[in-house]
Amino acid sequence: MAQRVVTSSLNTVTPGAYPEVNVKSTPVGIASGGAILIIGEADGGESYSEVDLKDNFFSPDQADEVEAQYVRGNIVDAMQSLAAPANDTNIQGSVSRVYIAKTNTSAKASAIMATSYATLSASKSGKDGNKISYNVSESQAEIAPVITSGTVPAFGAALDGAVVNIRLDGGASASVTLGVGGHADIAALIIEIDGLLPAGIGVSAGTGDVFVLTVDVDASAHQKGYGKSVEISGDLADLNALGLSAGQTNSSAESEIEVNIVRQDINIDETLEVVSPIALEIGYEGTSAALVSSATGIAVTVVGGSGANLAVNYSDFKTIKELVDFINSQDGYTASNPSTVSQKQSSSLDQVSIDIASSNSGAKPGRIKKNASDANAIISTSVAVSIVSTAVKGLPDATASKIFLAGGDKGATTGNDVVKALVEAEGISVNFIVPLISRDASDDISDSLTESASTYTIDAVHAACKDHTLKMSTIKLKRNRISILSFKGSFADVKGKAGSLASFRIPMTFQDIDRLSNGVIKTFQPWMASCVAAGMQSAGFYKAIVKKFANITTFRDPSDFDSGKPGDVEEALEAGLLFLESDTAGSKWVSDQTTYGLDTNFVYNSLQAVYLSDRLAIDLSDSVENRFVGKSLADIDVGSVKAFIHGKMEIYKNIKMIASSDDAVLGFKNLKIKIKGPVLEISIEVKLATAIYFIPLTINISQVELSA
Repeated sequence: MAQRVVTSSLNTVTPGAYPEVNVKSTPVGIASGGAILIIGEADGGESYSEVDLKDNFFSPDQADEVEAQYVRGNIVDAMQSLAAPANDTNIQGSVSRVYIAKTNTSAKASAIMATSYATLSASKSGKDGNKISYNVSESQAEIAPVITSGTVPAFGAALDGAVVNIRLDGGASASVTLGVGGHADIAALIIEIDGLLPAGIGVSAGTGDVFVLTVDVDASAHQKGYGKSVEISGDLADLNALGLSAGQTNSSAESEIEVNIVRQDINIDETLEVVSPIALEIGYEGTSAALVSSATGIAVTVVGGSGANLAVNYSDFKTIKELVDFINSQDGYTASNPSTVSQKQSSSLDQVSIDIASSNSGAKPGRIKKNASDANAIISTSVAVSIVSTAVKGLPDATASKIFLAGGDKGATTGNDVVKALVEAEGISVNFIVPLISRDASDDISDSLTESASTYTIDAVHAACKDHTLKMSTIKLKRNRISILSFKGSFADVKGKAGSLASFRIPMTFQDIDRLSNGVIKTFQPWMASCVAAGMQSAGFYKAIVKKFANITTFRDPSDFDSGKPGDVEEALEAGLLFLESDTAGSKWVSDQTTYGLDTNFVYNSLQAVYLSDRLAIDLSDSVENRFVGKSLADIDVGSVKAFIHGKMEIYKNIKMIASSDDAVLGFKNLKIKIKGPVLEISIEVKLATAIYFIPLTINISQVELSA
C-alpha cells in the first residue's frame, strides 16, 4: 500500500511539498456604534409599518434625502440637528447612522382618470399631494384614411357596371357596383357612389373630375388601440375607369396626447407627451380573419385563403420582432413592425379585437398600437405622480380642465403606533432611541402639531420606551440601548416624570430649543434637546457632553425653573434631569445626568459612562463569541484566550474607552479564564474612562511679610 500523509488540511499519496499559509488573526478595532433611532411624525414618507426598519437608515450627510422623503415635520428637523449636533471643538463629527420610524401613516392624494383608465397618485404621502393637478389634452387628432382618385377619364357608358371592392379596417369586402346610366358627369358619379359605399366612409368632390373617399371622423379613435385602413381592389379595367388603384391606404396621423402635471408651490410643471405609433402591422389574404390580442398572446380565426387559424403566445416570442418573424413564416400571413419597436416586449401590444383580412397580397390592414404600455411608461417618468394603470388599450381621454388629486392626508399617531414602532426596533442594533414627542397629543392638537385623531400620551410613550430599553438591554438579548426622553411642562411636573422613570438607561430633557429650520429660527419642544444630546454623545464617543456646547440658537427654561440659579441647577441634577445652561460662548450641557437616583454610582449617573460601558460590553462579548464559540477545544487553550483579551484591552485603551489606574496600569486587572467542557468563563475588571465632573480646589492664602 502506498505511503500517505494525512493532516487537518491535506490527504495525499503523491510526494511533494504542499504549503499552507495561515494569517494570524488579531483583534482589530471595535464594532461600529453611534446609531440613533428617532420615532415620531412627518408630513410625508412611509410609516414604520410600510418599511423594513433595518434598511430605513440614513447617514448624517443625507439630511436632504430625509427631507425629500419625509417632506417636513419632526423627523426632518431632528435629522438636521443630528447632522451637526455640537458646537464644540472637543466634539466634532456626528452620528454613524440614523434609523427612522415614522409613527403616522400618511395617505397619498390620487385621482382616477376618465373611463377608469388609470389611477394617478402623488409620489409622496401627505396633504401636499392635494396641490397636484393634471390635465390631458389631445396634441394630435387621428387623421383617418383619405383616397383621392385620379381624373376620371370618361363618364356615361364607360362607367356602366364598373365594380370596386372596398375593405374598411380588414373587415368584409364590400362591392361598389355602378349601374347603367346615371353617371354622366363627376357630380352625378359622386351622388351614385355615395349611395353605394359601406358605412363608415363617405365621398366628396375633388378638384376637377376627381372624387375623394374619406373614412368618417372617429372622436374615440384615441381609445381604440389600433389604426384605420382602407383597401381598394377589383378588376384593373374597372379601377382605371374610376381613376383608382388597388392597394391599402392608412390614417396619415394617429392620436397623440399631452399630460400636464403641475404643483405650483414648488414649481413642478411637467408636460409628458405620449406618441404611440403603430407597433405591429398584420394581414391575412382571405375571405375573413378576426384577430384578438390578449395579455398573453394573439389568436386569429380565418376563413378562406391558404392559411389556417393562428395562436401565438407572447412567452414564446418575447419581442415584437420575434413575433413578426414567426407570423411571416405562416401561410397567408404578412406582418411587419417599425425598427424602433423591434426589441419591445410583444406583451406590450394593446389588447384589441380587430379584422385583418385583405384582398391584395401583402396588405396589412391590422394595425395594432401599444398605447396603454407607452402611456404608462411615459407618465411613470413624472417626479410628482405615479401611475397604476388598468387600461389594456388606447390613450386616456382629454380633460375639460385641470383636475386636482385628492385624499392626501398627514395621518394620526396613536399610542399603539409608538409601541409597534418599538417592536420593529427590536430587530435593529442602535445605541440611542429618541421619541420626538414631549407631551400629550391633546396639547399638540391644539397647536396643530399633530392630527386631530392622534391619541398618544407622554406617559405611555415614556413607559413604552423604558420597557423596550430594559428588555433589549438584558444579558440574553445583548442589544443595549439608551432612551433619551423628554417632557414639556412645569419643572415640578418634569421632576415627577423623571422620578417615575428612575433608570440609568433613561436621561430626560425638559427645555425648549430654538434652532434653525428651513431658513428660519423655530422653537422646538424638548425632544429636540434629546436629539442634540444623543447626537453629541454619539459623536463624542468616549468624551462626555458635560460642559460641551450644543449647536442650537438658544434654549427656553420652563416658567418655574431658571438654569442660571445654582439652587435650581442642583435641584434639577438631584432629580436626574439633563439640561443646558447659558454661557457667553453659547449653550452648554450642565452635566450628563440620567434619571437614576438610587445612589451615586459613577456609571449609572452618567450618559457617557452608560454609553461607553454598553459599547465595551457588547463589543467584547461579540468579539469573544466570534473568535471562540464553535471552536474545538483542541485548538483553544487558556493562553490563546488570554492573548486575545489582552489584545482587545490594548485596543480599548488606545481608543480611550479604558484608562490607566494606579492599580491597573493597562486599564484592566484581575483577568481570570477558565475552560471546563463547553464553557469558557472569562472574568475581568476594566477601568472605564469616565469624565471628570468635580474639581475641589484648595487655595492657601497667607499675608505678605517684608523685612529689611
